[in-house]
Amino acid sequence: MLSRRKRQEMERPKVLCVAQLPSLLNSLQAVLQPAGYEVLQAYTADQAVAICVGQQVQAVILDAELIRVKGYSGAEALKLVRPAVPIMLLDHRADPARKDGLPKGVDSAVFGMSAAAILAGLADLLGNNKAAKTGSG
Repeated sequence: MLSRRKRQEMERPKVLCVAQLPSLLNSLQAVLQPAGYEVLQAYTADQAVAICVGQQVQAVILDAELIRVKGYSGAEALKLVRPAVPIMLLDHRADPARKDGLPKGVDSAVFGMSAAAILAGLADLLGNNKAAKTGSG
């Protein structure tokens, strides 16, 4: 029989946060964990793909700075291994040009670092993606 804590951990949606800066990953963890999410972290697109292959992830938050450095291949690579998992772009520099269109593979975007906006964007993303809720894909 599973302990209550273990059952709660199993029920928490897994969110993979991908960013090069440890401070950004720590900030995301500080926002997401108290809201009931299990947070996984990756510093590169390659690490993110490996995590998605090995675990059932319900959503990905991808730092826009990582995309600016490596092109849009990070989101596309994640979609190749988990096509149903939604990807939210986090653009903490609030680049207005990014608002006109999302990079290939990205499902939504949040501009700025507001905890409320990140949580609302993630809730909307998970609410609109039935496959992500079930962990399939």
